[in-house]
Amino acid sequence: MKNRMKSYLQTQLNFSSYEAERILYGVQGITTELSKLFILFFITFPLGYADEILVATIVLLSIRCNCGGLHFSHYISCFIFTSIFYSSVILLSACPLPDSFLAFGLFMCSSLFTFIGPITSPMRPRLTPPEVQKYSHRVTLLLLIYSSVLILLESLPYRNLIYWVIVLQIFQLLCAKIARKG
Repeated sequence: MKNRMKSYLQTQLNFSSYEAERILYGVQGITTELSKLFILFFITFPLGYADEILVATIVLLSIRCNCGGLHFSHYISCFIFTSIFYSSVILLSACPLPDSFLAFGLFMCSSLFTFIGPITSPMRPRLTPPEVQKYSHRVTLLLLIYSSVLILLESLPYRNLIYWVIVLQIFQLLCAKIARKG
């Protein structure tokens, strides 16, 4: 089927072989991510955690699309990791956090990110220095915005959830950095 889609993109829409491969890679990534989210929503909706999954996904996508993280080569291992990530975020968000702990944790995450930087999938080429700088600036800005909102709005409904998404994403990024170095 992939070959037929690639052929269609090349013959009917005049994409080059490289462009068709990139489009198919993107479509594959989107469909696998959507399928994982659909399964997670199917599981969490009856349990009353669908809102938490939605909020966590929005925050996670905004950060992860710009800084990367751990990547798995099989759907099932990726799904298991994603499930553990979301479960951890939901469980940890139930614990009350003192404001000083939250502020310190956000400062540490931002500082740690400046040390780690963005991490790409091993299946993709490494970023060039200008790309690293561009994505680092984006994530730093996002972390600054999230940190400001979380520190200033103490009554934000999903405050702890957003905090733990940030913390666990930065931890995941650290693990990816360590794994990439071997």
